[in-house]
Amino acid sequence: MTHAKKPPLVIGVDTGGTFTDFIAITPEGQVHTYKTLSTPHDPGIAVLKGIDVLLEQVGGDSMRVVHGSTVATNAILERKGARTAFVTTEGFGDILYIGRQSRAALYDLTPTPPEPLVGPEHIFEVTERVGVDASIVRPLDPQAVKRVTRALQNDAIESVALLFLHSYANPEHERRVAAALRDAGLWVSVSHEILPEHREYERASTTLLNAYVSPLMQRYLSRLGDAVADRGFESFRVMQSSGGVIDATDAGRFGVRTVLSGPAGGVVGAQRAGVAADTTHLITFDMGGTSTDVALVPGRLQVTTESTVEGFPVRIPVLDIHTVGAGGGSIASIDAGGALRVGPQSAGADPGPACYGRGGTGFTVTDANLLLGRLPEAWFMGGEMSLDRTAAIRAGERLAHQVGATLDDLAYGVIQVVNSNMERAVKVISVERGHDPRDFTLVSFGGAGSLHACELARSLQIPRVLIPRYPGILSAMGMAVADVVKTYSHALLGPLDTDHMADAAQLGTRLKREAESDLDGEGVSREERTFTLALDLRYRHQSFELTVPCATLLEESAAHLTKRLAEAFHQLHESTYGHAHPTEPVELVAVRLRAEGRVPRPTLPPPLGTQSVPRPSAHQAVYFNRGWRESAIYERDSLGPGAVIEGPAVVVERHATTLIPPDAECTLHPSGALLVNT
Repeated sequence: MTHAKKPPLVIGVDTGGTFTDFIAITPEGQVHTYKTLSTPHDPGIAVLKGIDVLLEQVGGDSMRVVHGSTVATNAILERKGARTAFVTTEGFGDILYIGRQSRAALYDLTPTPPEPLVGPEHIFEVTERVGVDASIVRPLDPQAVKRVTRALQNDAIESVALLFLHSYANPEHERRVAAALRDAGLWVSVSHEILPEHREYERASTTLLNAYVSPLMQRYLSRLGDAVADRGFESFRVMQSSGGVIDATDAGRFGVRTVLSGPAGGVVGAQRAGVAADTTHLITFDMGGTSTDVALVPGRLQVTTESTVEGFPVRIPVLDIHTVGAGGGSIASIDAGGALRVGPQSAGADPGPACYGRGGTGFTVTDANLLLGRLPEAWFMGGEMSLDRTAAIRAGERLAHQVGATLDDLAYGVIQVVNSNMERAVKVISVERGHDPRDFTLVSFGGAGSLHACELARSLQIPRVLIPRYPGILSAMGMAVADVVKTYSHALLGPLDTDHMADAAQLGTRLKREAESDLDGEGVSREERTFTLALDLRYRHQSFELTVPCATLLEESAAHLTKRLAEAFHQLHESTYGHAHPTEPVELVAVRLRAEGRVPRPTLPPPLGTQSVPRPSAHQAVYFNRGWRESAIYERDSLGPGAVIEGPAVVVERHATTLIPPDAECTLHPSGALLVNT
């Protein structure tokens, strides 16, 4: 008789722009939470502070940490990555500047593309050339390699992005140059290791981003990993943008895979909360201190390989998340035309909103919620952090005087503007992609999300809002319960015929062997592994491809697969673009593999509250669109399953506050989620 492996103590850590969130889940399913202001100058300070606080409350024989980091993201946003150079094939040094001829702003007569992360003086060319058929067109020049190596050392370069033409077909030249550069003490990011696919510009961009952020990630995770190990933790993993976790050592080598680390944890947590509450078609809404992240989950997590970071293509698998600069710390201002704007500038963690009493003078969304009665200050952060109402009034009055408005009207205007910004973000991932928001449930989380979710849902005609348990730290929760995920891909260019299908099966077998070895290194048992194979296909002469699942690639005959995959591709093309061309030849582009290792996780206990007929803890006036309304305040921890709350009301808990507008009804689901019919 086999026994299920006992889950370890897990601590999930999500570093945000304003707060760092923690959740500890014991093997028995007990949950302990903590939230502290982030330390942007050194995120590890806040991380270790929270871990120490939780370890004072809980402990265990087996412990692991899962961390969502903003180090890579901030390095790109702030242009504070490693001193990086770009080395490429002779004649292709301008690839980062030429890029693609697509126009992001169609009607802008003077568009300004993002400035590459390396200047022309740090771009070097090497004499060599590999053909698309893997042949050596021009041998590698050893003298050119020596000249470039000396130049890199003389220029105090720390990290190198290495890309040679068609190295996905034959990586021999890249391997030789990478070895020489590493022997010279340089950190090297190699394109055939990062992205062995065609499209040189996208491969160059992704490789360069990895070279730019990975040295910082490696140092940060190494220091933090040593400190975590000293505290008795056996495993230290990092959340990836794809929705799974990897060992911190791999995250240091492939830092580009963590650029959407925190938001990905939130989407995973939201999906798990939706399943627990018997709903699977979700729009996730994560409003934190500096930004809002939204994603569509039409029954499954949506993964894309066509994302950008600050205008730079990133061709690795990431959850399809759209971000806007709208958060609780977003600062209100008056633009040159006299209109009220909110964000994208944020007060962040230091000094934070004016009401935090840390020297902030800008009027933020959090200040507006406080002055409108939507944020009951006695319950903020469980009563552990006091709010300075006077400072919020002072900041608001300065701005109200500029526009000639009352303080109430200004504060409500700020809420309307930020809601409008977030409404447009939701439409980007739903309406603009052919999905009707009315067919989905809005899952709200983040420290500020549930203050805005119901009004946002009403404006979009979304009928129901789901507010999971622990909404203020759901991203940390998602990280704590996320599975290990490894993604692999390799270019395979050619017609969709039996010969190339046989090649695809061989390539799939090779990728699976690599995945098996990597999961062995992660300590994932053989019984807890799943592998998902897929092929990128396109019509001949098309510039873009679609990913078609192919679970039987390694078992089914090539002849049968060729026909079946062509039919599946035509159907997918029809559903995606509204048309298909069954008589057109189909081409293979790449083979993909997603390997997942399920990690042991506890089952959370049911809610502990006993009030099936809820009793308010207090009443206070709250400002809605028709003015001030007397509203009941309920403590979420006191609510029992089936409890019903009629709006207007405010539900308070340790790390989040939920606003229930007039004429809305809120019910506590047996899973512990709040369900609001808007």
